[in-house]
Amino acid sequence: MLYSYIKIAFRNLRRNKLFSILNVLGLSAGMACSILIFLWVADERSYDRFHKDASHIYRITAQVNDIKSAVVPVPLAMAVKEAFPEVKMVTRVVPLQSMVTIGARKFEDKQILYADSNFLQLFSFPMANGGPAPLFKDPGTVLLTESGARKYFGSPENAIGKTLHIDNDYTGNDLMVTAILKDIPVNSHLQFDMVLPIQLYERTINLSQGWGNYDLYSYILFAPAFNPTKNAIAGMEKRIMQLHEQLDDSHTKATLRLQALTDIHLSPGLMLDVAGQGNRQQVNTFSLVAIFILLIACINFMNLSTALSAGKAKEVGLRKAIGAKRSQLVFQFLTEAILLSFISLGLGLALAWLLTPLFNQLTGKAITLPFLSVNWVGMLIGGVLLLGLIAGSYPSLLLSSFLPVKVLKGAKVMHGNRSFFRSSLIVVQFSIAVILIISTIVVYRQLTYIQKRDIGFNKNDLVYAPIPRIGDLVQHCQALKTAVAGKAGLEDVTFISHLPTDLTTGTKFVNWEGKDPLSQPLFCQMWVDYHFAQTFKMQLVSGRFFREDAVADKNNLVVNEAALKILGVDANSALGKKVTIGGAPAGEIVGVLKDFNFKPVQQPIQPLLLRNANDGNFNGNNGYVVVRTGLNKLPRVEAGLQAAFQKTFGDFPFTMGFISQDLEHLYLTEQRMGKLFNIFSVLAILVSCLGLFGLTTYATQQRIREIGIRKVLGASVTSIVGMLSKDFILLVLLALLIGFPLAYWMMQRWLSHFVYHISIEWWIFVVAGISAILVAFLTMSFQSVKAARANPVKSLKAE
Repeated sequence: MLYSYIKIAFRNLRRNKLFSILNVLGLSAGMACSILIFLWVADERSYDRFHKDASHIYRITAQVNDIKSAVVPVPLAMAVKEAFPEVKMVTRVVPLQSMVTIGARKFEDKQILYADSNFLQLFSFPMANGGPAPLFKDPGTVLLTESGARKYFGSPENAIGKTLHIDNDYTGNDLMVTAILKDIPVNSHLQFDMVLPIQLYERTINLSQGWGNYDLYSYILFAPAFNPTKNAIAGMEKRIMQLHEQLDDSHTKATLRLQALTDIHLSPGLMLDVAGQGNRQQVNTFSLVAIFILLIACINFMNLSTALSAGKAKEVGLRKAIGAKRSQLVFQFLTEAILLSFISLGLGLALAWLLTPLFNQLTGKAITLPFLSVNWVGMLIGGVLLLGLIAGSYPSLLLSSFLPVKVLKGAKVMHGNRSFFRSSLIVVQFSIAVILIISTIVVYRQLTYIQKRDIGFNKNDLVYAPIPRIGDLVQHCQALKTAVAGKAGLEDVTFISHLPTDLTTGTKFVNWEGKDPLSQPLFCQMWVDYHFAQTFKMQLVSGRFFREDAVADKNNLVVNEAALKILGVDANSALGKKVTIGGAPAGEIVGVLKDFNFKPVQQPIQPLLLRNANDGNFNGNNGYVVVRTGLNKLPRVEAGLQAAFQKTFGDFPFTMGFISQDLEHLYLTEQRMGKLFNIFSVLAILVSCLGLFGLTTYATQQRIREIGIRKVLGASVTSIVGMLSKDFILLVLLALLIGFPLAYWMMQRWLSHFVYHISIEWWIFVVAGISAILVAFLTMSFQSVKAARANPVKSLKAE
């Protein structure tokens, strides 16, 4: 029986080749796009779920005033472990870049973690040999990943027992490699090539007493008996804050939160967090786009199938007359729908496989189609069955409901309510298309606004090179600056502690006259030399910048406009105001810089203190020399900068970067989102057009005799095209009325995640409306004009 159903289904598909092709093209394109999007979504949501105890691991985060931070007071984690029996284990982590020396070879490695000895017991990073994870309490040991071992020693096997030298903040350390980890999965928020004992980090700060030092990531593993429900987590947060208030000798008012390990990747926006995070809003947006595309493809199928039901009416009537049951007819037409779905799935998988390299290039991922995954294949088969049942349900029920007596007498079988159903589907389809058109325009304009917005300094022609963190950093920077000065192609030279695109340090130990003693605002800070503002071409609002001939400038400060709001002064009255940072001598504010962006525009500009690099606190930070080049002089600049670097630092590795490229990288995720959104929106609109083309073809076939009669009576091609298009255009206009407010609401929510954003202007809706009408009209015109220009004799010769 099933074989008979499948055989008849194939026969029907061959009989209606055009509509079958349109259905397969629409469904396969929709499936291919949806498969790629859902694989990307699954990858984004898979971060850190490979850890054995992922559901019970949380990270403590802090909020001080308006600043939310991923780091917390250094002693907090240990205090939490001692105070609460629900906590099984805690571990602390801090990422740092350091110079690694092996024999005569030197490496500047940014993939280094300092961690507690139980780091590999809390997390489930597997060992290369498959054995149990070791405790590394010996401060003279180091763990490498397989990639790290290959980079430093050629192979993991050669690395065990070997020694490398780490130049950390103030002193170097010889460390022995004792274990090799497998390479860290790409879906881990922590990425590293090397793990060092946190005891080495103790040489820079007092870990036991530093309650005012927000410096470490702190992770908690709850005991198996603890059920991390929403209420339980809220209760634990309250208890942790109470503990913090009791123990914090710096009297900082901080709101402490527990962040689930599996939420970290999709929860950006925390200060001092790990790099390379995702965006939950984008994941949700593309999930919606995938659903929209599938919905449009299903609507195409249902519309074309219901439109064709009139052509199958006599077949249904004849089958019923010879005793076929309604259930048999329903099963027959559902078989046809499911068969079509599986054909579309095969083509869709092939299309997705072909598009995967391009998709990976656009998203920066390494996604593959998991054909060997039983779960994935099962989900695909189940999804296609469900899709076929949903898409074929209405047409099959409609066809099986025809009365054989009326059908065989030639009575009209398509009633108004069925036409209304098809019309409703068209409205839904084009409402989605309109939403996507408006969204595409808004996303493009917002991304353009981000790229062209004045960031407060001239980003072009700025080249930088990191300086090795060895010895006296100020002396090294001065030496390099002297060596660089006078090189061909260089206009200005400065050295700084942090790049404006990677400013991740701050302090709350700032005091001034009139400060609220209960307030502990967090200021970002960076150390700069005298030529910083000149090199970056920044604008002073008031006062001056640091001067070499001003001895007092050693402890003086320059602040940005955002800092004035915290200090409670304006740009002029701020000059001369005494400010103390930590235990450093008090200094005066000598200048106010115009606000400049050192964070992505999704985040507000934060208060910033610029400190003189000669104040004695520059060592222990990173160091960069930044030069402004002349036009078209980059090759000479690169050669000159490298020669000066090698003269100063010998064989230390030289790397060079561009501020403009770093700024572009800050918005790389948004740029990728914009490209993907444009591509998938166009594909969704094309799929909609396939359905409209099919319906127009069917409508012209149904009215072919009417068209012939009208032509005989003198109707023009234009009037016939207008007659055939009128009903569809009215449906598109109705779709505009529904799509406009929905698109406005959705895009307003999306823009609200940006601190600086465009407004949604009226002309966007005009452009979207005209585009939708034009696309619909052009799609319909092909068949309408063809029918209107046909010889009426062919359509009327049988009358």
